[in-house]
Amino acid sequence: MVTRRATIVGLGALAAQLVLPSAEAAQAPSYQLGEWTGDGFAPMHAIRDGLWRTPLAAPERRVDVVVIGGGIAGLTVAALLRDRDLIVLERESEPGGVAKSGRWRDVDYALGSAYIVDISDPFLRLYETLGLAPRPVSEPVDRALSGAASAEDPREGEWRGAYERLKKLLRRLGESPDFPKIPIAEASAPALALDQFSLHEFLRREHIDSELFGLLDAYCLSALGAPAAEISAYAGVNFLSEINAPIYAFPGGNGVIARAMAARLSHAGEGRIVTSAAVYAIEPSEGGYARVGWFDAQHPGEPRCLEARWAVVAAPYFFAGRILLGVDPALTTKMTRLRQGSYLVANCCFEGSPADLPYDSWALGAQSFSDVISATAVLPAAERPTDHSILTVYAPFRDPGAGRARLLAGDRAGFAAPIVEELQRFMPESFGQARLAEARLTRWGHHHLIAAPGIVETMRNLPKRFGNVLLAHSDGQGMPAAESAIVEARNAVEIIKRG
Repeated sequence: MVTRRATIVGLGALAAQLVLPSAEAAQAPSYQLGEWTGDGFAPMHAIRDGLWRTPLAAPERRVDVVVIGGGIAGLTVAALLRDRDLIVLERESEPGGVAKSGRWRDVDYALGSAYIVDISDPFLRLYETLGLAPRPVSEPVDRALSGAASAEDPREGEWRGAYERLKKLLRRLGESPDFPKIPIAEASAPALALDQFSLHEFLRREHIDSELFGLLDAYCLSALGAPAAEISAYAGVNFLSEINAPIYAFPGGNGVIARAMAARLSHAGEGRIVTSAAVYAIEPSEGGYARVGWFDAQHPGEPRCLEARWAVVAAPYFFAGRILLGVDPALTTKMTRLRQGSYLVANCCFEGSPADLPYDSWALGAQSFSDVISATAVLPAAERPTDHSILTVYAPFRDPGAGRARLLAGDRAGFAAPIVEELQRFMPESFGQARLAEARLTRWGHHHLIAAPGIVETMRNLPKRFGNVLLAHSDGQGMPAAESAIVEARNAVEIIKRG
């Protein structure tokens, strides 16, 4: 969710300079700083880096299905197999993955994943089964801000013609049988051809005006992990199709979906989800039982083991490749070489009269963040509070490795100060009759897969079954989205049901 630009002129060149966020520490902020939420770096980084090695202990329990990872994919698997003898092992203190939410006063806000797009079947049917009714975000959905006083959205001004041509192209592609779809297994040959070159190259071939490329770089950096020149045209076109379609959001973002799934699983039997459970090894089996080594993150010196007829790894491929034992190294190397983006999310809590904002505001040229979601914009007008509000600020890193290092260092004040400063410049109306009371920071060290050219071909060719161990994560579709996670989960469930 990103846009980069210092002025309306020269956006494309400036977009290449994106550095998020500033490294300067804040001094004595006037607002409260909440404790970190998001990724727990220890001990998972030790496992990722090969620093945790211990033999598998004797199995203490046998189950039908074990799910490793309690994000949207893992919870979907568990919810669809809730009548089985099943357990979910989740490293963090609560399930949800990046689909989590927080609450300040009576307002729910997203900590990561915020909205969905596709409500066709099977997605809508699943949401309805969970008792959820997706509702489209009301107009205006978004706006682009230059940071200059009273400046209009360039998409409504000097970019209008170019932006309409882009929308027309995407509309034509969306109506075509060769649209680059999810699931990728159903893609046509012309759609798959888009995966062989970058979105930037494709849009130039289609004569899309270069003045839009900086904006598109920003969108792609946020949603797909890199600018348009480094993103598969398949993934990029699939993502940009949102421009012509409504988006759907729950108060608090996609954490609502995760909580509904977890509740459905718990209703079928308590104790199905084990949190603070760090999995360090999975040993597949042909016709027998897979063994899963794990430990309580609070007690790493006490390794444990369980056996399962089926093990579903609902974790990013780069991590799955590091914990699978006895698998062809050529395959696990392909998995571990996949790149992941890194992210900071800041939820800014205001006391006072809220400004009337669209759902999403893009800050063109901001150095410390990309865009800002109004947490109350998804509420019916009559339910929006009149004396407090929350802005959810998204700040992806152009260099994921450097971002991870800074997030691990954990300088909350150094992250918050430049974000607040630029919020005041780009969105002064938010501070007009309100005071920033608190900034709550969330860190995502490996937020999502970077959808580089060739990613769809890679994911179509990588095996997703190793004996009785199945991979089920959004990575398998090559595009980070709730829809990708659900498709992968359903595929794994069908295999298990067939036996």
